[in-house]
Amino acid sequence: MILYPLSAFRAANKAAQNVYAHIRKDGTQKNVLDTMQTRQELYESINYYEYEKKDG
Repeated sequence: MILYPLSAFRAANKAAQNVYAHIRKDGTQKNVLDTMQTRQELYESINYYEYEKKDG
């Protein structure tokens, strides 16, 4: 991570550009859903369910 501090950011930015280009062209994200995290994967990666337990 120290040697390549912007690599993940650059990869994420390229992915975001791709998604937004499709949304602009197609009017929807459905053609790039297979390249995206599922909502479940996102929630697991940010430990969302533990946060919900603490907030409630």
